[in-house]
Amino acid sequence: MRHLTPSLVAKSTGIDKARWGTVAHNQKVKVRLEDLDALIEAFPEYELWLWKGEVDPSQGQVSPAYAEADLKLEGQEAGSR
Repeated sequence: MRHLTPSLVAKSTGIDKARWGTVAHNQKVKVRLEDLDALIEAFPEYELWLWKGEVDPSQGQVSPAYAEADLKLEGQEAGSR
């Protein structure tokens, strides 16, 4: 949730911003299966990262941090895009 703001995630998933804020900032709160389903539907490119914490750019599976870094490298013609 560090790279995806609660506002962006709420808008993309239809789940309340307050819920995402709580998930992001309260370590005692667990992410529900329906939360993960909504995230994967909204951000399919993050599925592997959400489930396993892994990325596989060759399969289009990245993390928000990876995507951000890749965009920064693009100007240097070193990114994958």
